[in-house]
Amino acid sequence: MPDEERIRIAASRKGSLKPLAGLFSGLGFSKIAFMSDTLSIEKIKGQDLRGNPYLEYQIEFRPDEIELVFSIPENRSRVSRLIEVLPTFLNILRVSEEYYSIAPSCVYSSVNEVITELSKVVDHDASEMSTQFTELQARHTDLVAKYNDLVRSSEANTRILLECEQKREELEKRISKMNGMSDDLLKESLFNWIKMHGGTIDIKEFAKANNIVHTRAEDGLNLLLHGGYIRRRFE
Repeated sequence: MPDEERIRIAASRKGSLKPLAGLFSGLGFSKIAFMSDTLSIEKIKGQDLRGNPYLEYQIEFRPDEIELVFSIPENRSRVSRLIEVLPTFLNILRVSEEYYSIAPSCVYSSVNEVITELSKVVDHDASEMSTQFTELQARHTDLVAKYNDLVRSSEANTRILLECEQKREELEKRISKMNGMSDDLLKESLFNWIKMHGGTIDIKEFAKANNIVHTRAEDGLNLLLHGGYIRRRFE
């Protein structure tokens, strides 16, 4: 079961959230619901090996605060997930400005934490360190630009919500390089193995044959499940 992290932003609601819910309805969220005086939106991304839904992130709009909840899989660090979801959260806050009063100082601590963590690059050779620094510097610049835009601008732009989703592939490729076999190669190897073995797989046997850890093989299966390439067969 993935761990979960929460970020709460103090905010004052200005009025009804029904128009905001309608705004979110066309942006591809998995669930939009009202619970008492709280508006909740969720992004679900496939299922794990046990069939449990994988929560990408959840945002709850309460009368006096906005809370972000995001999952941290076992093979991912807190910082790498924060780098992924924080730009999306900032964009959603920007869209919500018409319905909430949000002090920029409430957002600064989270942005500053990411910027601080991005400077901690260790345990890599010179070539990898140079590549990682370039990528992290770009992400740093992107986060700072979004924060400054949140402070200056009150114009809601819903299309910007899709920006982070389109950039996930780049970040996932960087993470996969740190894990050895790339995600694409791992998915292809797993798919071919399952095809050759009549639709079944022994994860331990596959991991041993491909010289990878057991948990990495499970990660690959989850990627195939989430992408819809395979389905779990119940007997």
